Amino acid sequence: MTGTRAAEPHKKLGGFMRPLKDYSNIKGFNYSLASLKDYNHEIEVRNMGYAKRLTLNSCRLFMHMEDWKKDSERFLDNLRDFMTVAYDHGITTTPILLMPYFTDDQTPYWLSEDHSCSPIPGCYYPENYSIGEAYVSDIINAVASHPGLLFWDVMNEPSWHGFLLSVDDPQEKQKRLDMVWDFVRHFIKFVREKDPVNALGVGHTFIEDTEYSKTGEMVDIIIFHDYLETRSRVEATCRRAVELSQKYGKPVINNETGCLCRSNPYDMAVETADRYGIGWYLFELMIEEEGGMWSKVHGIVYPDGTVRDPSIVAAILGFFRNRNETAIQSDVNQEGHADKAIAAARDALEKRAGAEELLEAAENVANLLEAGELVPMAVPPTARIAAYRRSEKKDIREIRSFLYNLVCRLKEGCDIV
Repeated sequence: MTGTRAAEPHKKLGGFMRPLKDYSNIKGFNYSLASLKDYNHEIEVRNMGYAKRLTLNSCRLFMHMEDWKKDSERFLDNLRDFMTVAYDHGITTTPILLMPYFTDDQTPYWLSEDHSCSPIPGCYYPENYSIGEAYVSDIINAVASHPGLLFWDVMNEPSWHGFLLSVDDPQEKQKRLDMVWDFVRHFIKFVREKDPVNALGVGHTFIEDTEYSKTGEMVDIIIFHDYLETRSRVEATCRRAVELSQKYGKPVINNETGCLCRSNPYDMAVETADRYGIGWYLFELMIEEEGGMWSKVHGIVYPDGTVRDPSIVAAILGFFRNRNETAIQSDVNQEGHADKAIAAARDALEKRAGAEELLEAAENVANLLEAGELVPMAVPPTARIAAYRRSEKKDIREIRSFLYNLVCRLKEGCDIV
């Protein structure tokens, strides 16, 4: 399957979203329900407006059990409000019901001195299942009939947590994995009992976790995540997903993908999933503020509506870079404008022009470099020019050096001696 796909919201069937035969039209994103102190209706309207403009049609929603413990009524009100805002923008929601949770006497493993091996989260002991059951029940009771609900994601990445990953002893690791899979299977059954109509799946870390967990027969949708590094590896995962879809007679979705620091660029992930007819959820819609855990490696849109990489937007819309022999190399000097820009820059440098004229010459050169993709775009030259213009005290020597280097790049890119 290739090309663009319809982004219309799903419609409820008799008030509930029954399992669909096909979820290949899903163009989704991961997102977090804001904390109790930060939730803002207007911000959600703004962000879902961005998602709608991107033609995205579904949201995979992370939630915080701790907020529910603090004030369940406000937590559920915020959840309902968010799902309504999303649905008003043509966007369905798949709430993630569970992450590992701890008992009151435990320090989470990411805060403990022994980050890796202790403690095993209390949730995995059957005597503590009731905590999760109360939380999940509240969510199901609150939004199971919401028209924006697409399906339940019972748990996020059960196999990918520190108390599992850093255990060297194979017997101990298997013991812990068995506890995790028992927990997952229990809550699949629990969610099914509480809501026998809406679809459910498990957001597995890897496609093979479907088999390891023995959940393929239990779910309505086979879900996997993929952050692999090359097209061949991503394609192998997609082929395996299609095989398991056929084996169990269930639709399949990749509901986490796209990471800059894992050699898993968004456009590659989307293009490959589209080719195999697999619906996807990118991680994540919003670029976090500087200092956020994922701000440098995930996200599509900044809060002001600008983007980090337009190729992600193009991919969402079904347009991908030409990487074959038919691609035509651009020539920004076809009409001699590179020659003219270089001459103007040289003139500004030789007559020791002021900042305004130097920056005007720099923008002329920079626009040609960017249009021809002759420079890295992580920090575009035009962004530096804008920063120089905003600065109250302009460093003429620095600006001259910047302009000189731009000219050298343009001459190299256009083979101008």
